[in-house]
Amino acid sequence: MVAKSFIKPHKDRVRKLIIQPKFDIQFADILAYSIEQFGAKVAYDFYTNVLNRVIALPEMPDIHPKNRFIESSDKKAYRNILVEKYAVLYSVTCNTIKVMTIYHTAINPKKIEKFR
Repeated sequence: MVAKSFIKPHKDRVRKLIIQPKFDIQFADILAYSIEQFGAKVAYDFYTNVLNRVIALPEMPDIHPKNRFIESSDKKAYRNILVEKYAVLYSVTCNTIKVMTIYHTAINPKKIEKFR
């Protein structure tokens, strides 16, 4: 039997970025709505803004605030990237960053708890 080793990554080590399918679906719906309501230019600007922030997560996962509706622990923190009226929910562990979903910030907080 092999003993498991729990080694915390060095602060310079880049964590693995995982994009959950729910994020892809929600993001596509938001972009479609944005194109319909505001035009392709506005939707494209929003798209690039969100993606640039998500792509930067492996290097700076703790730069964004913790989610105040989902309790974080020592092993897993839930954080938000705030972009305009939307929040990208992601979790940070020792080795991974999971981008879970994107939601409008006016959503009922009880629904946010269920995203966990």
